[in-house]
Amino acid sequence: MAETLFFRLNSEGVQWLLFDQFGNKKDQAVGDLSSFNDTFDEEFNGRAIFVVPGEDVLNTLANVPSRQYRQIVQAVPYVIEEQLATDVEDCFFALGERNQQGDILVSVCDLEQIEKWSEFLGELSLNIDTMVSETSLVHSNGIHSVIDGHRAHVRWANGDGLTVPSNQLPLVLGSDDDPEPLEIAGTEASLDAMSLQLGEVEATERQVIRTVIEEDGFYLLCRQFDGTETNLLQGPYKIEVKRSGVQVVWRSVAILSGIAVLLHLLLLTGQGVFLSRKADEYQSATTTLYKSVFPNDRNVRDVRRRWNSHLGRSSGSGSEFIALLAQATPGLTGAGLTLQNVNFNESRGDLILQVLGDRSESLVQYSQKLSADGLNAEIGTISQEGASVRGSIKIRGGSS
Repeated sequence: MAETLFFRLNSEGVQWLLFDQFGNKKDQAVGDLSSFNDTFDEEFNGRAIFVVPGEDVLNTLANVPSRQYRQIVQAVPYVIEEQLATDVEDCFFALGERNQQGDILVSVCDLEQIEKWSEFLGELSLNIDTMVSETSLVHSNGIHSVIDGHRAHVRWANGDGLTVPSNQLPLVLGSDDDPEPLEIAGTEASLDAMSLQLGEVEATERQVIRTVIEEDGFYLLCRQFDGTETNLLQGPYKIEVKRSGVQVVWRSVAILSGIAVLLHLLLLTGQGVFLSRKADEYQSATTTLYKSVFPNDRNVRDVRRRWNSHLGRSSGSGSEFIALLAQATPGLTGAGLTLQNVNFNESRGDLILQVLGDRSESLVQYSQKLSADGLNAEIGTISQEGASVRGSIKIRGGSS
């Protein structure tokens, strides 16, 4: 989580508060626009939130049953028209969330005013995509008020709220028929200065719960930010945040990582297809070899099981097919012979190899090598086929 910067305009220039990634206050100051730009330039990687005066924004509610955004945008101005002091055409409307009663939170301000704010944001080096009113930062789980200098920001449980001079707070709450307690927060000095007004509120049988804070009202407002506030930068004033150099680098890294993962998956898929084809080839070769060794077997479905069955039967006679084949085949290449066919006689334990060579001496040489390896080898028929010689060799284990 990155740092969060809150700033607003006041009579002295720009007031700002910077919180670290853990929500602790890191720095604060008040200065002119030039010094603010020098402190927070386009390299600032945190989130920047512009807070505008609560008295310049009307926070109200609109009951629009439709769930289609386009229809809501069209209907809201006329639903709350009676609450406006100016014509609908001269106002800007920003839509927020729905409260528990289903009403839509709406923030309204003068078109000329939001134009001025937009021009101000254009003079900054910061990337800003959020603009909220001071009033919207007050908690709405009950009736809450934050004393901010000579002003009081008030918000009700339904999300409605307004900012008034602090000495008018009794007038605002006096028009409220709900006797729900008022929770008000401010510095000790600001609460003492409002003791008369708070006494008037208590005289209406409304309980007042005072909370003393060490920091000023702006600090408390910023600490209460939770992201549910209505963002005024909507519609034509919505700002696309420019990515910083670091963000671009990480975005490139993410893209390259995604490409690498995709290539890896494609490689695995290709390897799987290749291995599947090789498995089919080996299965076909195994079946062909099995049929050549055991030509009398019919309707063989599970070659592996049949191999194991034959090997299990032949192991008792001492003429193990696999052992003979493993001993006999390595010398073929050295003798210049090519294996053409394999036949195994289970009853006698004979392994018969049909081979092809350039001359008959190759068969004799191969037979002698088998004998030297401890096997009984007998050369069978030899026939001349053009420039090649075809012959058979019967092989038994040395103990036979």
